[in-house]
Amino acid sequence: MKRSISILLLAVLLLALVPQGVFADEPAEEPVCYSYKTQTLRYTDKSNAAEGLTATLSMPYYMGSVNAVLNTRFGEAESKVMVLYVPSDKWDGDCVYGAITGRMAPYGISVLPGSDLVIGWKDIYTYGFLDIQGGLYSFDNDTLIMHFTAGPGLYTGVAAIPVSADPGDERVYEQAAREAEEAGEELTYLPVGFNFVLVLNDEMIDYFLENGKLEKVSSYEWPGLKKLIEDARYEIQPPKPETGLARFKVQKTYLRGQYLDLPYYLTNWFDPYVAKVTRYGLMGGYTDGTFRPNGGITLAECLVIASNMRDIYNGGDGTFPSGTSPWYTVYVNYAIRQGIIQEGDFEDYDVPATRAEVAYIFAHALPEGALAEVNGRPRFSDVKANTKYRSSITALYKAGVVTGYEDGTFRPENTITRAEVCVILSSILGE
Repeated sequence: MKRSISILLLAVLLLALVPQGVFADEPAEEPVCYSYKTQTLRYTDKSNAAEGLTATLSMPYYMGSVNAVLNTRFGEAESKVMVLYVPSDKWDGDCVYGAITGRMAPYGISVLPGSDLVIGWKDIYTYGFLDIQGGLYSFDNDTLIMHFTAGPGLYTGVAAIPVSADPGDERVYEQAAREAEEAGEELTYLPVGFNFVLVLNDEMIDYFLENGKLEKVSSYEWPGLKKLIEDARYEIQPPKPETGLARFKVQKTYLRGQYLDLPYYLTNWFDPYVAKVTRYGLMGGYTDGTFRPNGGITLAECLVIASNMRDIYNGGDGTFPSGTSPWYTVYVNYAIRQGIIQEGDFEDYDVPATRAEVAYIFAHALPEGALAEVNGRPRFSDVKANTKYRSSITALYKAGVVTGYEDGTFRPENTITRAEVCVILSSILGE
């Protein structure tokens, strides 16, 4: 079998260049540090069509190709080297999984699954630039996959596929190899893939552009590689930090029925609002597993929500230290410093909040101008010029956050339910 592989090595090496591939994907658009444009190479390898095997290969991260002159035991040969750029954050340790995949189509033969043979170029190559890795191939009757498992560098991109001349042969490779050895025969191996694949990451490219070689131990200059890299290079702008309402993100999952008093088989008008504020982490249930949508909410609880919102809006994560006495002191102090409320506004924070008080707190939870005006002035029949917190009620109405009741009232002195607070918060968060 070794003699067959050696003959196969020489034959593949002297086949000249890998044919030009067919590119199915367009180059990635330039986004706005440095990165490099790549695409997915799709190539139909028909080099074994006469022997009855073709393979449609797919290789992501393809940057381009260069021609390299290889010194071998059989003389000097030129081969096309496929160049891949795999960003550093796409590696799993030293591995890139699924680096080459292919669909094989046998005609009049059978592929013998179970082998992981990769053509061993080290047997014939006397190198002066990079050690050649073999990668890791696996294949079954119609699919092959190659993984790069030794970090960036030069890889053999050709698998030796064991085949049988019997199209109905259902043996696995191990059985066929054992039977062939017992009979003093040799299996047939067909090469599929790319002769050489040079896999680069950010660090390797930076070293090459600075030193003119890929590694300290290598002396090969890689003609054409610098131009290939520079042509693919583009500048990316650092992402702009998200600010304002864009910083509010889904933080938790919500499943119907997760609150004991909101069973999954019952539908309530407030269900979507409870789900939304739960997902965004602005409200949650009680220690007994209930949500109590029709229960009241205290001023302290409202200030917790408002403080979390202001902190997230300003770039924080909405967390505050605990252990103060009373427990809400840290939130009250923060709300006063941020101008959400004024010192002395409330004497008792443990009492249920009214609708007007909630309007006052949430109208100031976000900085002025954070919510766009979408309505004109409201005409609530029970909101007069002397109504406390009238300006806050007006501001939330103009922003489309509150609408009042169908009879044209706002009922500012009524206590507010947790379900109604969910509606207000959902409107502030928007779609």
